[in-house]
Amino acid sequence: MTAAGETSTIQTTEERESAGKLMGLVVFGEMVAARTYKLMADLRPEFATILRKFASMEGQHATWFRDTSQRNGIELDKDFADKELGYLIDQVDNYSAQKDFDALMIVQGFIVESLAIATYEPFLEIAPKYEGASAAFAQALADERYHVDWVTRYLRLRFFDNHDEFMSLTDRVNVQGIDCVGGTLMSIANGLKSVGLSAADCTGAMMDEYTSLLENVGVESRRATKAVVSLFVPLAQKYRRRPEAH
Repeated sequence: MTAAGETSTIQTTEERESAGKLMGLVVFGEMVAARTYKLMADLRPEFATILRKFASMEGQHATWFRDTSQRNGIELDKDFADKELGYLIDQVDNYSAQKDFDALMIVQGFIVESLAIATYEPFLEIAPKYEGASAAFAQALADERYHVDWVTRYLRLRFFDNHDEFMSLTDRVNVQGIDCVGGTLMSIANGLKSVGLSAADCTGAMMDEYTSLLENVGVESRRATKAVVSLFVPLAQKYRRRPEAH
């Protein structure tokens, strides 16, 4: 997974610690994603083959990112990742226990995958700083978009011409999820800044991704935009109250 000309250029303790938090979230987040797809496969045997394939791909991402971290001398901050991912694991476990496949689909496609895409895409610009990172993040990004394509196709058929029910589901699931993602972005804001990224930019990218997902399922553009704004405005207000997080 090494691209020609890539070298690790981590020079400060702050950057190394920040990279440890960020890569910890990436590695263990991918593992949570893999587990979620497996739980979904157990609930819907007719989709088990494709969902287990997705789980395997997520597990492969975790391996790539762990290897990249090791090659760059980055120690994964598992305690930080466990704390930040706890809300997601609880949400997944709750929906799994309720056998709520559609809620799990929203968590995975509209929160987990959207956050990954919104983070991995800008990271590609700085990836050459870290040995082996460009190829790993580029392939993972392509894979996440592949997963999202399937998620949106499923949801488009499942809620065909029934967008009120679909929007009710997304509101129910995402109010909690987006708020927790916002807390995580604020927690890592300074770390993102130290490696050359912006929490505000990642939030904006996630808003764009989320809007696109709603539209791809079939929601009218104005309604999709209104729904996204209603979810993300509280997050933006938190950033305004914490200017140091930019």
